[in-house]
Amino acid sequence: MEKEKSLGGDLAALTSGAMAGPWEWVQQKIPAGTQVFDVHAHIGFDVDGREMSADGMKSRMDAANIARAIVFPLNDPNARDDFSGPNDFVWTAYEEHPDAFVPFFRLNPHKDYEAEFDRCVERGFMGLKLHPVSQQFELDDERVVRLFEMAAEADLPVLIHAGFAMQRIVGPLLPTVERLPGLRLILGHSAMVEVLAATRAFADYPNILFDTSVVKARDLYMLFKTMEPARICYGSDVPYGDFPSTLHAALGAADAAGLSEDDLAGVLSNNLRRWFG
Repeated sequence: MEKEKSLGGDLAALTSGAMAGPWEWVQQKIPAGTQVFDVHAHIGFDVDGREMSADGMKSRMDAANIARAIVFPLNDPNARDDFSGPNDFVWTAYEEHPDAFVPFFRLNPHKDYEAEFDRCVERGFMGLKLHPVSQQFELDDERVVRLFEMAAEADLPVLIHAGFAMQRIVGPLLPTVERLPGLRLILGHSAMVEVLAATRAFADYPNILFDTSVVKARDLYMLFKTMEPARICYGSDVPYGDFPSTLHAALGAADAAGLSEDDLAGVLSNNLRRWFG
């Protein structure tokens, strides 16, 4: 995948020269012994031209000292109706790097998804990714709510794109959360379009986590100031983000908000390991 270097970011360029100082600061801020766990990364192919191979992802992780990452399909142009091909791509990547990758599968709620859901759960996938913008659905659509019910029944975490181009998050999602308190959700990009409303609405639901991937510094700061650190997880959004800049953004906002070393260890690793070991 020749596009990976430019689209994923050249790690050397982001950690040397003028960037050497910020990268050194990042390394110093990571608490000793912390094995960084990335909650939000993609592999495969996207309709917008982005690409990321399993080996490309793993090499970036190794270079940046990232121990594990949740990986799921991009919005693959060859997804067909059920995303079975891209899901297989992720599973193969997991089989090649089982200690590094936590595999999530992806579905399109507009299509028949029951068989692919069952197949992926039986196979051993550890979570589900839903993207309301790419697949053009609302979080309170009947077929989406049924997916949430199926995930809760299977005790399967669901990561929802809740960032760029989203307009409605809290309103349509809250009734499902209230009805299914055991449903485990990860709000991708920290529900940044209404982060304050989300932290208030979901404050009493410990099974809802917020991920920091590619979020503006102001919104990250508000997240760290208004949500308990145990509910926040670091994310890179590779290949749309990169490890150096997303780590710097998350750690900078956390530092400004006054998080302790224990809090940082949670955000970077331990909060997610409660679910995935």
